[in-house]
Amino acid sequence: MSMQDSFIDGISRLRRRKAPVAVGEKFERVHPDRTVETAKVLSVVKDPLGIPHVRYAVTIKKPLRTKSFREGPRLLALEAFSQAFSQAYRMRASS
Repeated sequence: MSMQDSFIDGISRLRRRKAPVAVGEKFERVHPDRTVETAKVLSVVKDPLGIPHVRYAVTIKKPLRTKSFREGPRLLALEAFSQAFSQAYRMRASS
């Protein structure tokens, strides 16, 4: 990937992120098998080098299971979190 492609990809990622990453906000990602991970932001802090990190709890809903389960807390750099959880949470109807 060229430097220009990397720059354009970075701009594209910023445009995709419509909702801010703030404490209490929820984001989700859907996997190819329709598993839905919903992340609830617990805190946003900077490490000693000044790199922002997101501490979050995740709820995982598998398509063939009646109950979801929770994991966490987990920690990711803000950029990695934004790439992984690019969609703001939206309420889903129960199946």
